[in-house]
Amino acid sequence: MNIIVNSQKFPHEIGSRLLKLKNSECPFPELKDTWDSIKPLTFKEIARLPNLEQRRVGVVCLGLERLVNEVKPRLISRQNIEKTTNWVNEKGERVEHKFNDIYELYEVDGSYFNEGLDSWQTMRDCYYVKCKDTSTDRTYFIWVDPASVYTTNEDRWFYSLSDCPITAIQAIAWTIQTNVPKGHIKEVLRQGDCILIKPKGKYEPLTAPRHLTEKEYIELLVAES
Repeated sequence: MNIIVNSQKFPHEIGSRLLKLKNSECPFPELKDTWDSIKPLTFKEIARLPNLEQRRVGVVCLGLERLVNEVKPRLISRQNIEKTTNWVNEKGERVEHKFNDIYELYEVDGSYFNEGLDSWQTMRDCYYVKCKDTSTDRTYFIWVDPASVYTTNEDRWFYSLSDCPITAIQAIAWTIQTNVPKGHIKEVLRQGDCILIKPKGKYEPLTAPRHLTEKEYIELLVAES
């Protein structure tokens, strides 16, 4: 027997524990008899769910505040960019908008996820960048690969964060990918999760996408909404 949560199918036990995580009161009569004994799913258990969509639904049910309380992240880098961009207001008029864009890079100790796992299953420390949507003010957490972030910005091999530190802005830039080679981007525009890359000059598209660098993010991102 399966339970559907946010349009995603889960085994009965996992689904009922997600519902307990999501709801303060029993949402279905079928669970009423066992509702009080159901234990909400933890983030550690959500992280081990078998597919990406199940993990996404689990994190939505958990919520960012409870996630942070569970994993106890360590702040590595906090940076602010003073931005001036163009918005379209409710009247349909184009207006100049100034704001502070704050990014934070956090580390989560991998041992948090590894309890009870064999050595070959264990996870290394994990990293995420925290940022806000410029139009809705919602907070987002985006997991990043520190080695890839570093090599995207530095022409050197990555060893460890102690030897090869990365910044919050490098991390947020890394989350954007393009097939336009370096030196051929004129502008980057962002509307929510939609990224528009405006190229310049003649170029040969890359066969595999690359990540944006910190320099490109700071200098070429000209409009957000």
